Amino acid sequence: MDESELKEILLTLVEPNQNRVTLPPNVRGWSEQSDEQVCYWTGITCDPIDNSITGLNLGDGFWVKTLLGMSQTVEDDSARHYLDRLLGYEEIKDLYLQRRRKAIDSIDTRNQRNLQNDKAAAGPTFPAALGKLKTLRFINLSSNQIQGPIPKSITDLPNLEIFDVTQNDIIGTFPHIQSDSLMVLDISKNRFHGPIPKRLFGHPEIGADTAPYLKSIVKFDISHNGFNYTIPLNGDSGFYDKEIQAEAVLKNLQYFDLGYNLLTGTIPNNIGNFASLQGLFLENNRLVGTIPKVLYRGSGIGANPLPLVQLFLQGNMLSGTLPSGLAELPNLKELYVDGNKLTGTISPNVCNKGLNEVFVNDEAEHDKCDNVVCPANSISLEGVAPCTRCEDDGSAFRRYLGQRDSECRPKMSEVEILDLFFDHMHGDEWLDQG
Repeated sequence: MDESELKEILLTLVEPNQNRVTLPPNVRGWSEQSDEQVCYWTGITCDPIDNSITGLNLGDGFWVKTLLGMSQTVEDDSARHYLDRLLGYEEIKDLYLQRRRKAIDSIDTRNQRNLQNDKAAAGPTFPAALGKLKTLRFINLSSNQIQGPIPKSITDLPNLEIFDVTQNDIIGTFPHIQSDSLMVLDISKNRFHGPIPKRLFGHPEIGADTAPYLKSIVKFDISHNGFNYTIPLNGDSGFYDKEIQAEAVLKNLQYFDLGYNLLTGTIPNNIGNFASLQGLFLENNRLVGTIPKVLYRGSGIGANPLPLVQLFLQGNMLSGTLPSGLAELPNLKELYVDGNKLTGTISPNVCNKGLNEVFVNDEAEHDKCDNVVCPANSISLEGVAPCTRCEDDGSAFRRYLGQRDSECRPKMSEVEILDLFFDHMHGDEWLDQG
C-alpha cells in the first residue's frame, strides 16, 4: 500500500471536522495539506523496515478532543488507586495493570441493563476503514465517545496484539477478535451485552466462537458492561484438548477482569488453571456459591498457589466462610469480599498478611482483620475499616461479614426485610412496564 493510500485511510478519521479544527502545533500530520509522511504523524507507529503502519495510539480522548475538536465528557472517577502491575512484555509495558476500587454504589449493576437504551452524547462511530490496514498490531482508541458496534473489518485484523477501546459507548455482543497473537483485550466501560460465548475459552469443546488468542492473551478486561449469564469455565475443561496444545493455553494470562457486569452462577474451578494470574476481578456481579479452593491451591497435578496479587470478589452473593487458605497466596496484597453473604470469622493468618493497606490507609488503631472485611454485627460504608460495631440484636442481616451501611439499624420486621429483598433483587425491573 503506497503513501497516498495510507494517507487517504487515516484522513477518514478526521473527516467529521471538515477542516474546521486548527490542530495544535505539536500535532504532526492529520490534514490534507500536510507534507509529513504518515509514519511521522502523531499517534502513528510504523515498521522501520517496510514503513507499514503497525500502531494507532489515539487514546485518552486524543481523537475526539484534539483531532475532531469535540467537547469531551469526562467520567467522574474519584476511585482510589490500587497496586500497579506492569506486564512482563516490553512491547506493552506502558499498558498498566491496575484496578481501582470504586466507592460503594458508584456504579450500580442494576443500571447496566439499561445501558443499551441510554442516549449518550454524540460521538464518532468506529472507523471501519482501519480494517484495510492489515499490518496493524496496536489500536488504542480509549475514551473517545465512540458509538455503535465494532465493524467486522476491525475484528478480522489478523495481527492485532493490543486492542484497547475502554471507556466509550460501543454497543453489541462480545467481539470475536480473529488475531491469534492478541495480548491485550480491553473493552471495559462500554455498552456490550449478552452472554460470554459458551466456547470462548475452549469449553466444553472447541467451536467457531473459541478465541484464537488463548495462547497469547495477557490482559482480558470486559468489566463495566452488561454481560450476563454464567462464566463459561465450569465442568470438563477444553484446556486439556490435545488439538490445541492445551499445556500452552492461557498460561500467559495475568489480568482477568469481569467485574461490574450481570454475571450469575458460581466462580468456576477452572480459574485455578491460570498459572500466571495476578489479578482476578469478579466484583459487583450476581455470583453465588462459595469461594473455591482452587484460587489458593491451583488446579491439576503438581499445582501451586496462584500468583494472585489482587482478588476482588465484593458485591456478589457468595456464601460460606472466608477460607483460611487464602493466606497461602504468597503475593496477595489486595483482597475484597465485602457485600456478600459470608459468615463466620476471619482466620488470623489472613488478617496478619497486611492486606488492603493501600486502600484502607487508615492511621487509626483497629483490628487488622477489619482491613480485610468488617466482622458480623458491624457496619461500614465500604465493608472494610473503619468498622462500627453494632449491638447484637439477633438480626439475620447482621450475621454477614462486610455489611455496607452508614448506621446500625434496628432489627427489621418481615415486611421491611421483604422490601429490602425487593430492592436488592432489582424488583422494579420485574414489574410489567406495559
